[in-house]
Amino acid sequence: MTPKFGEIYRTKQATYFVIGEVVTHNPQLILDNVNYIGKKNFVIHIKFGQGIARKAILLVKMTGGQLPSYLERTDSQEFEVAVKNGALELINLDAPELNNYRLVEELEIEDPKDEKIAEIASLRENTIQLVERYLSKLQVKIDKLSQRKANHYFSSKSHYEDVKDFLLVVAPYLDLRVKLNQVRQDEWRLKLRLGGQ
Repeated sequence: MTPKFGEIYRTKQATYFVIGEVVTHNPQLILDNVNYIGKKNFVIHIKFGQGIARKAILLVKMTGGQLPSYLERTDSQEFEVAVKNGALELINLDAPELNNYRLVEELEIEDPKDEKIAEIASLRENTIQLVERYLSKLQVKIDKLSQRKANHYFSSKSHYEDVKDFLLVVAPYLDLRVKLNQVRQDEWRLKLRLGGQ
């Protein structure tokens, strides 16, 4: 049985609201080579056109019987906490772990089709804003460093891996869609100033 939009499922640990079948589009992530000094910018290329799209079931964890606010509006702080805590589940349509979820209720939603589209759009928007917020906080941190330290910021493997790991976690939600033919084909380039000459 495939979980459908508007249903509520429970596992032994948590209760989930079902967004249902979605297309998750993982873009290709290319982070700048950091092996030379005096770099002005560190560029992150998020290549949607080179991405891999697949169908999956999306479930979001509920707290205290409430739907998360990020489904209805842009709330990148709450969304960030949800992503960090693994509160969103993207499960393959034929995955055996779907058997761990038990249907407990079906919410009555007036226009389920429109509502699902709106919630998927909200998740996309929250993800984009989360990426922008993460990078602007990082920019503030880099700007406070001396010129030499800023130049070398990404020479540190841990700094480089932090950015890469963050992007890998949020990437599946950057271009969530209802249909396969809606996925983005462009590239999103993000720059962090390093203060090189």
